[in-house]
Amino acid sequence: MRYWSVLFALVSVLAVATFVYAPFDDDWWLPSYRATNAQSIATLEEIQSQAPRAAASLVPLRDLDGPATPEQLETVEQTRAWLSLQSARLNQAIHANFLTTRSRALESQAAQTRAAVIEARNLLGAPEGAEAIDQAVSELGRFEAMAGDALATVVEPGGSLRATVSTAAGQIDHLYILLLVITGLTFIGVAIALVVVLWRFRAQPGRRAHYSHGSLRLEIIWTVIPAAILVFIALYQLRAWADIKFQSTWPDVRPLAEVTARQFQWKIRYPGPDGRFGTSDDLHTINDLHFVKDEPTIIHLKAEDVIHSFFLPQLRIKQDAVPGMTIPVLFDARKAGRYELLCAELCGWGHYKMRAQVIVHESQDEFDEWMAQSLREQDSSDPTASPASADVATASGLRVE
Repeated sequence: MRYWSVLFALVSVLAVATFVYAPFDDDWWLPSYRATNAQSIATLEEIQSQAPRAAASLVPLRDLDGPATPEQLETVEQTRAWLSLQSARLNQAIHANFLTTRSRALESQAAQTRAAVIEARNLLGAPEGAEAIDQAVSELGRFEAMAGDALATVVEPGGSLRATVSTAAGQIDHLYILLLVITGLTFIGVAIALVVVLWRFRAQPGRRAHYSHGSLRLEIIWTVIPAAILVFIALYQLRAWADIKFQSTWPDVRPLAEVTARQFQWKIRYPGPDGRFGTSDDLHTINDLHFVKDEPTIIHLKAEDVIHSFFLPQLRIKQDAVPGMTIPVLFDARKAGRYELLCAELCGWGHYKMRAQVIVHESQDEFDEWMAQSLREQDSSDPTASPASADVATASGLRVE
């Protein structure tokens, strides 16, 4: 028994060490954005690195005086096949909820670039061939720039879990540390008492068991003390709860967006220039939430199917999304950057991938510029543009060198 008690003591020490250390480690539980989106990020990196080479391979074909040779045609065909492959990969990224809005724009641009390359191939050696080549090179340059812009947003989360990047974070962290101290000390005390009892009252030759019907005094003590601690915690957290949850204490600001959770994505609708929801000028995004630094932000939270949970870990905000209810949520951020929005309620088989990027803009002007650009892209997007699946198998082994 003494060996078992020593083993229990060692395990208890390890558990206490983990219990105390984990919450202070940066993003100790949050999955790495890069690690979980490695394939999609590799696609962006390949587009950024290979598009200039593809463009450079087309430029010498600009001033052909006669029919193209088989080698020259093969160069153009490799570029077309490579673009088809990137379209297919971007389509996979969209289904994986990776930078959905940007990935859709990139997929559309890939299809447009591919069409320009096919046009250039058909006009090689013709009078219009030089203009067609210039158009294909221009589209490849635009494709590269869009991939670079998307890649620039793919960084590690904008704040560690221990950084107080919102007004609520300081209050929540204070309560968390308080509960950690209370429960940690209780755990350590119980573990020490258990090890002492195991060691002191272990079985020994000649020792007889002592039977007790209990101690009323001891039972009163271990009932009153936990009850007093619970009452203290309940009263102590009222201020933080009121600031975060009571709408009567909120600033008078208009809702930024309507966020609707569904299996397995976040649908976000911003009011357009008219400032009203449900009109033709609304901006619709998927898994892409934007707001301004140091500005109180209110969203209306809904759910289409089952219960979800709107969770901004760095901002310490969590609110269940319940079907049939519209729930206002208040938050802010003191630091511009990229954060993550997660679903913290098991909502089905795809729960693990239900997350969105959150972009906190430095200024209102920067946010307005993003809004205007997004509205232009939404108005000009072609939802019918998609890669030809038949080209994927042909392109899978080809790379532009």
